[in-house]
Amino acid sequence: MAPDSSTTRPDVRFSLESVGDLERLETEWRALEDRAEPSLFQSWGWIGTWLATLPADRRPAVLAGKSDGRTVALALLARMDSRRHGLLLSHGFYLNETGDPRFDVLTVEYNGILVDQAVGPDAAGKALRYLVNNISGWDELWLRGVPESYVERAALAGLWPRIVSRQPCSFVDLATLRAGGSDYLAKLSRNTRYQLRRSLRLYGERGELTVAAARSAGEALDFFAEMKTLHQAYWLSRGKPGSFANPYFEEFHTAFLRDRFAHGEADMLRIAAGGRPIGYLYNFVHAGHVYNYQSGFSYEDDPVVKPGFVSHYLAIEHYLAGTAAIYDFMAGVGQHKQSLGTDRTFLLEVMAQRPCMKYRAEEALRNVKQLVLRTMRPVGRA
Repeated sequence: MAPDSSTTRPDVRFSLESVGDLERLETEWRALEDRAEPSLFQSWGWIGTWLATLPADRRPAVLAGKSDGRTVALALLARMDSRRHGLLLSHGFYLNETGDPRFDVLTVEYNGILVDQAVGPDAAGKALRYLVNNISGWDELWLRGVPESYVERAALAGLWPRIVSRQPCSFVDLATLRAGGSDYLAKLSRNTRYQLRRSLRLYGERGELTVAAARSAGEALDFFAEMKTLHQAYWLSRGKPGSFANPYFEEFHTAFLRDRFAHGEADMLRIAAGGRPIGYLYNFVHAGHVYNYQSGFSYEDDPVVKPGFVSHYLAIEHYLAGTAAIYDFMAGVGQHKQSLGTDRTFLLEVMAQRPCMKYRAEEALRNVKQLVLRTMRPVGRA
């Protein structure tokens, strides 16, 4: 894609162009990271692995903002057309994703435009306005896994933002617990404490409960393979394909563990009772933030034995003994997330549309459908 630039304010100029040389982009991205506050999903560790494992024809373009010759904003944008309802054609842009389900199986969270702290968060909104005013050929911008502030930014850029989903992210504030000398277990509900203690006792009868962190990339990949076996067995037993049904999922994470483990950006934990594994946790680690990304547990017929609860509890205690600030269960609703988390935030999936007739018609039809569904609901007994 040829460069296309426009000044949005006297000191910042945005452009959208092809990725080009990855080594040059890495240098630029890492330099900006040092002046920004990226999540793991905005870091070069994630972005670089993603670009390196994507087919060349699916690589996105680079949205860059520069000030006085220095890069102050970066993001990746991919184009993908899609059809909804069999009729409506969407010309989409996807922020830090491809728009292709084969490759977006990774699920990006804590997403957004990487911005130099010196220019402030408003630079992200200006980047959206640049797209609206200067880049043609698209009419929908998909913002997945972004904070709530992106709704207002999209609206101020002249788009119609529609919240497709709003997911809670439960987490444990390890830094606050550690600073206050608080007992993590005491922060949980009485019912959760009871279930945990009962399950810990049952596992303890089999032998010592241990948490082993992989010590090398090779060992991490071995743990990853064992996690895959447990993960797939559980989901296939429920008639679901599991995350590993998509080959790109495994390709990406194999590359990530191989290349980023030595940089301290990935942890593979094996939790065992009496030397027998009961669970594996695949976590990302970035700037003191631990992101629990994937897991595999050895489930049993007895529902009283809870390998997931025990594995996460012991992992939290493991990180609490170190220096990590946050243990994040990430987006979604799950019993273990609600029960074991002490705090939460929200991440959104936003579809930001250019104002046009086809989207007005779609919204009108959606409202009619919702009205009909509400009308058809059965009335409960008094």
